[in-house]
Amino acid sequence: MSKHPVFEIKYELLEDQVEELRAVDTATFDKEWHQIYGPFTVIVDGHEFIPYPPPDMPLSAKDLYSELILTNLDLLVDACYYLNSHKYLALKYVENCWTWLEIQVDDEVLILSELNHEIPYRYLLQTDKFLMIDAPYGSFSNIRVHKSEFINEIRTKIIEFIKEIQAINSELLKSVYFSKLLGFCDNQNKGDTTCYHH
Repeated sequence: MSKHPVFEIKYELLEDQVEELRAVDTATFDKEWHQIYGPFTVIVDGHEFIPYPPPDMPLSAKDLYSELILTNLDLLVDACYYLNSHKYLALKYVENCWTWLEIQVDDEVLILSELNHEIPYRYLLQTDKFLMIDAPYGSFSNIRVHKSEFINEIRTKIIEFIKEIQAINSELLKSVYFSKLLGFCDNQNKGDTTCYHH
């Protein structure tokens, strides 16, 4: 039996939204949508950072698990960029004000923990470890993953996501809301081993 990956991203585009997206032009998407919705999570050593529906759940119930897929992927891209210049990151779960994914850098290894801490900052990404100093752990703590594995999983899932959107309606990729993901893929496709601002 194969062991699950230490770091994994899961998402799903819901069928009813896919049908709507087929008919949306870029201007309408930019003005009215700004987002792709659906179940999304980051799994760290088998622990779901964001609740994710079981595979046998009916479509009608999966809407309860809808997340901001674009925002979550953008945040992970930001994390890749910040890892080049910071030894500490905390990424906020968008839908509540107290759950954070903490990333501590130990050379080429990342140490991942879930923190529960409500702080009066509206930013989704923090680099000040002091702000989280008293935060209790959530469902996982001090899980080690190679930096390359972390970045490769983000890259792989973003490329998969972009290809799905392209197959649904390639016009959507002209939207400003896809520019960060496309820029990240472009940098990665050039053979960069790390992420760079473009």
